[in-house]
Amino acid sequence: MNPAYLAGANESRFGSVWNKADDLGWIWDITLGGQAPLLRYGTRNSVLPEGFQLDIEGSAHLRLDIERGRDLDAADFRFGAPISFAVKNWQFKTGYYHVSSHLGDERILRLQGEGLAFPYGRTNYVREAWILGVAYRPHSDIRLYAEADFAFWLGEETKPWHFQFGAEYSPMAPTGNWVGRPFAAIHTRLLQERNYDGYLCFQCGWQWRGPKNQIIRVGLQYFTGISEQYEYLYTKRENKLGIGLWLDW
Repeated sequence: MNPAYLAGANESRFGSVWNKADDLGWIWDITLGGQAPLLRYGTRNSVLPEGFQLDIEGSAHLRLDIERGRDLDAADFRFGAPISFAVKNWQFKTGYYHVSSHLGDERILRLQGEGLAFPYGRTNYVREAWILGVAYRPHSDIRLYAEADFAFWLGEETKPWHFQFGAEYSPMAPTGNWVGRPFAAIHTRLLQERNYDGYLCFQCGWQWRGPKNQIIRVGLQYFTGISEQYEYLYTKRENKLGIGLWLDW
């Protein structure tokens, strides 16, 4: 009822983006996971359903360095249980999620080979948070949204507040054929750890939507700001342009 934000780089889905970054060269950002319903009470309308829904979500967010033999640089792991409520053009969301960051084993070996001592500049990032979000659809194909989350369990380098907001154009009616339809989305995430600095992500391209709101998208992505990999939260700003494939179930 309140699906993952299309241009949200930290959302749970299956996704693959091949990026050219200003200072990193060619990198491959991969998301392996998704979000699925567990319990639902409400209408069966696939375009603007109403009622309550409990979902489960989980994903691994991987960064591969294409120019170094596709070495695994970093991985973030996420698990959550969002609860959504929808009535007419409004959707509300609350729930819990956990995320933790890890330095890639091949990057550790490379840094060891360069003579760097443990912990190799690792960011020990973990947060367990409660979220509260709201979305409004002025038209069934347009979603405006905002979300805040507060971490009640903090890692060594974690602060409580994150905020995100954005806008999407994504036709909700099932495609019904192979032709598909265009989509566009813009998303901003702000983090207290960086004094409410964050990132901006823009996507546009073509989508195919199934009868149960399954959606496949292909298109371009432009990303600028602090890295979406929590392992590089304090050390990198990224400007990158990429080609992506995204699947939401």
